[in-house]
Amino acid sequence: MTLDLLRIVLCAAMLLYSSLMDLRTREVSNWTWVVFAPLGLVLDLYEGFYLGAVNPIWALALPILVSTALSLFFFYGSLYGGADAKAFITLSFLIPHPPEVFTPYLGVILSLYPLAVFTDAAIIAVLFALSLLVRNLLWRLRNRRPLFNGLEEEPFWRKALTLLSCVKVEAGRLKGPPYQYPVEVVRESKRMLRLLPDTTDDEKAEEAIRVLIEDLGLSEVWVAPTLPFLLFISLGFLCSLLLGDLAFWMLNMIF
Repeated sequence: MTLDLLRIVLCAAMLLYSSLMDLRTREVSNWTWVVFAPLGLVLDLYEGFYLGAVNPIWALALPILVSTALSLFFFYGSLYGGADAKAFITLSFLIPHPPEVFTPYLGVILSLYPLAVFTDAAIIAVLFALSLLVRNLLWRLRNRRPLFNGLEEEPFWRKALTLLSCVKVEAGRLKGPPYQYPVEVVRESKRMLRLLPDTTDDEKAEEAIRVLIEDLGLSEVWVAPTLPFLLFISLGFLCSLLLGDLAFWMLNMIF
């Protein structure tokens, strides 16, 4: 039980620090993972081989291997960033199996504990997307103007995804990269929506904003807020401790 508490404290400290850094600067030092991953490995070796409390292969090695494979898949698939992948891998070292010190409220948790954290984080990210949808609909009601003025020719599915992943921001309140990236581009003097903005070239994003505001004279621009997935991982970790595996619980309720 003491070892579980230590794992939880170390994991919470890593996620809190990395999330704060990612929110403030959109960068997390690699020293974060260099410090915490070896600490997790030491705890794994101590628990698996010295205490003999768990099976070193199934309870420790398997979660780490699965988490690493998933993290690399999502990273190279451009579904999340390098810091997110490193955080998820480090988390699998720090807390590879469900802690026994807490009994989640829903009573459902996967033996591959990092996967429970990931699925909870994904569900919270979906709820964030729904909050963007509500915000955009409230903007429409408040301003009584079309959300896609000048973009009427865009297909319905693209507009729908924009409502779930982007927000309209007034020109004077634009933060720009690395916090906001324009999802509008100009091609042959025509505005178009691009749902996956290039977040690797801040100068290009700033130039795109300049064209939209200064050249086209737009007072509002659709942007993608770059809320880091690390924050969702942190919330997923907290949710898994207190509630349990939300996805597995919902599947049990359905089937």
